[in-house]
Amino acid sequence: MKRAFLIGLGFAAVSGLQAVAADIPYKAPMAPALVAAYNWTGFYVGVNGGYGWGKVTWLYTGFGTTADHKTSGGLFGGTLGAQMQTGQWVFGLEGDFDWANIKGSTACPNPTFSCNSNLRTFGTVRGRVGYSPASSPNWLLYVTGGAAFGDQRIETVFLPGGSIPTSGTPTNGSNNFGLGWTFGGGVEWAFPAMSRWSVKLEYLHYNLGTHTYTVDNLLQVSARHSGDIIRAGINYRFGYDTVVARY
Repeated sequence: MKRAFLIGLGFAAVSGLQAVAADIPYKAPMAPALVAAYNWTGFYVGVNGGYGWGKVTWLYTGFGTTADHKTSGGLFGGTLGAQMQTGQWVFGLEGDFDWANIKGSTACPNPTFSCNSNLRTFGTVRGRVGYSPASSPNWLLYVTGGAAFGDQRIETVFLPGGSIPTSGTPTNGSNNFGLGWTFGGGVEWAFPAMSRWSVKLEYLHYNLGTHTYTVDNLLQVSARHSGDIIRAGINYRFGYDTVVARY
């Protein structure tokens, strides 16, 4: 009799717990969050523009006299590149060509002449290695380096005016296509709402090597142009769209 009573009491307790549990509101599990995973892989084109400053070392061959001077000016042009992302790392190759006006001048050893220089075009072909943080995949930090080239003019101007050999005018000089090297780094940010578009800010140091120029009276000048550039750019990438993943 006692045993039957205990069994009945147990059934009653279980039934009561089930009734209480049925009255507790049910909360559905939260849906997994959606996270955008940006992929930098693809070809891209863009425009860039900025400001450069530097120095021209100027040596009159055979005389040992110099006319070194500082340079500065703007540049603007286009960019073409390709890159591939592996994990958080991005590897790429980029080229650009800019119209430039990075120039400077100083008095020549003969002060009746002005010694002038003008870097009129500037371009690079560079490798890029970047890192895109997992927590901020639309940001890319990169280092870059490779070849640099540009069309530079070295000239002298006879300040009083008049006919000066070899041109028969006050201005005498020549152009040279300088080939050298460059290295630097930058940061690029892709628009979340327009994943194929990105903006960048980069710094480059360049050295276009030493070359020979001819100025007034067939005098030979050995000149080297080196300097620094800060420029911004806008790129459009042909590649993967932003991938939306669940976590």
